[in-house]
This record gives sequence, C-alpha cells and structure tokens, in this order.
Amino acid sequence: MYKTSQHTFIFLFLKANTNSICQTMKQRILLSILLLLFIQPLFAQTLLSEEDLEEERVYKNLEKALKKPSEVYILDLSGQGLDKIPRDIGRFRRLQILKLTNNNLGELPREMTRLVNLQILYLDSNNFNTINFDVSNPRFYSNLEQIYLGFNPLRNIPEDIKKLELVMVSLAGNKRLDLSQAFTPLAAISSLESLDLSYLKLDTVPWEVANIENLKTLNLSGNPSCEWDTSFRFLSQVATIEKLILQENKLRSISEEIVGLDNIIELDLSHNERLNARQVLKTILPLKKLEVLDFSYCELDELPKTIGEFSLLKELNISNNKITILPYEIKNLEEVEFLNLSFNELTELPSDISYMQSLEKLLIGHNPLEFLPKDIADLHELEYIELPEGTMDKTEKKNVRKYLPEAEIVFIEGDDN
Repeated sequence: MYKTSQHTFIFLFLKANTNSICQTMKQRILLSILLLLFIQPLFAQTLLSEEDLEEERVYKNLEKALKKPSEVYILDLSGQGLDKIPRDIGRFRRLQILKLTNNNLGELPREMTRLVNLQILYLDSNNFNTINFDVSNPRFYSNLEQIYLGFNPLRNIPEDIKKLELVMVSLAGNKRLDLSQAFTPLAAISSLESLDLSYLKLDTVPWEVANIENLKTLNLSGNPSCEWDTSFRFLSQVATIEKLILQENKLRSISEEIVGLDNIIELDLSHNERLNARQVLKTILPLKKLEVLDFSYCELDELPKTIGEFSLLKELNISNNKITILPYEIKNLEEVEFLNLSFNELTELPSDISYMQSLEKLLIGHNPLEFLPKDIADLHELEYIELPEGTMDKTEKKNVRKYLPEAEIVFIEGDDN
C-alpha cells in the first residue's frame, strides 16, 4: 500500500508538471529531490540496533534457520564440526552476527559476500592460514565492523582487509602470525579502534601499534614473557589508547612508562596473582582520566590507602581477593558508581562508605559479612546490592530492606567463607 501510493504520487506529479519541468532547472532539481526522498526508502536495508539484536532469537540449527531466512539476524554454528561454510549461508540477507567458532574451517565461500548486513563475524578456533576476503565490489562486507580471528594457524593478514571499515580485530593466540606483515594492512584501516593481541607470546609489544592512528582499546593479556618497560615506551606513542587490558601477565609491578598513556580511562590488571597494588597505585596516580580499575583475582590481602587519591574513579573491581578490611580512605571515591567486593574476606564495611554518594551498584556477596552499617541508608543512588545469604540472619536482612527500601537486594547463596 505504501509503495503504491508513492508511485501514484510520482506519476501524477510528472504528468501534471511535464511542461514546467522542462522550462527551468529549479524544477528539475526539485523533481530529483522528490524522487530520492520517495525511492530511497524502498531500497534501503535497515540494520537492527544493539538493543534490538538482544531481543532477537539466536539460531543454532541451520535447517531451522533456512525455513525463515528473512527472520534470521543472529546465526551461531559454533562447534558443529564444519569443514566448509554451507553455500546456503548467502540466503540470510538480514544476518548481522555470524558465529563460526570452534570448527575446521579454512576458507570463506563467495556466498558470504551476499551477507551485506553482516556486522560481526566470529572465525576464531578454526584452520584459517589467511582470510580470503572478496572485496571486489564495494558492497561486499560493507557493514562488517568486528572480526574475531583468534586461535587459528594464521600466517598473514591479506592486504585487502584495509578496504573494510573494521572497528575491532582479534588476533588472539595466532602464534604463527607474521606481526610485522600484519600491521601494514591493519594500520591502513582508519576506522580501527580495538585490537586484541592476547596470548601471542610477545617479547615486546610491536612498535607498529603506534601506526594505528585511532586505536582506543588494546588487549595484551596472556603475554607473560613480554618486556614491559620497552613495551610501554612504544605504547606511550599511541596517545589515543583509552582502554588497556593486561590480564594474566604475571605482573608484579607496572613500569613508570605507563604514565605516557595519559588518555587511559580503563585499566584491567586482573589475574596477576603477584601484583604489588601499592606500587601500581603509586605509579598510575598521574593518569588523571582513569575511571575504571580492575584488580580482581590478584591475591590481594589489602587495598592500599592510596586508593583514596583516585577521586575520579567510576568503577572499581577488587573481587576474588583476600581483603579483610577496607581502608578509611575509600570514602574519597565519591564518583564511584560500581563497586565489586565479592569473594573476599570482609567481615564488615566501614560506615564511611556512606560518603560514596554516586554508588549505584554494590556487590558484596561471598564474604563473611554479618551486618551493614546503618549509614548505608545514606546511599540514595544505590539501585542494586548483592549480599551473602549464609552469614546474615533474618533480623539483619530485615534491617537491610529498611535501610535501602528503593534498591534491589539480592542475597547470594553458596558463601564459602
């Protein structure tokens, strides 16, 4: 009905104005604009937003998906023993997310080029030696933004990848990859913002990282043999980095060279069991834009008082440690919105936690905590709190509900402390 009315309008417009259109250029321009306005929506392919995609069904069976190909936006064929991508894949014209993880794939069929709406492609844990992107037509892979190539026997990255407007590339675990070659096409992707170089057995971070001019997120996890002083010296030339992930690197300390990364907003140091938190906090104090800090799984038995000097933090994760008491100075974290204290050995919270007026989400499950201070009632922005089920009696649970009538309160079972 909508298309018919549009076509009728255009026909009548042309019929009534044929003579006048030929008379002046102004009317020709007006006609062109009208045609574009009416015809363009008929051919446009609309991509679903992230929020809308979360509501869509995830198809995991190819035969079932093929019964309604026009309704398939997310297809997950991971772990199905595939050695070839089925040619029928080209029928899913609205597909935006394709997961092919953990198969035996080594080649992309030409039918993949029909997936003009494809945004996220998971090819990790397969048998790709290289990635044969067909970009002979500008429409091919024109919406592709994220590609996961981790844990393949990749040896090189094709030059054609630079023709894609990728935002995120994962090369995790590709230990055979020629990194000096790989960075040539990667550096040519002006849209690239996120790069995963985890589990590559790096000796140093490749200096070529500095050539990726818009890089914001860098994952260097799982490279325990890396020489970090030199690496941070290279990284300090990448002024755009905002998020740095350094999990599982057996770090004990952080090089002072890190202060060169003065645009860092998020720093993840989790899973470094020997980490000296006191040294780290002192070293990273000059990072004035830091908002998110992760010290989880670091075997910490205390949170240094220095934490109080990070007054602009918005998220702090110190879960899965051995912390028994929080320092008085934690009250200075007035901007923190998310605080994860779960899986520690806390028996009480300081009453001064009430100074953390921005706190919205507080996780304290899996601690031998028996009560909360009454002052917690002053946390008027608190929306969600997790507490240990086993160590708080009925009276205290009732008190908590009285202190925090507007918050969602969840008592977590399975407390081992």
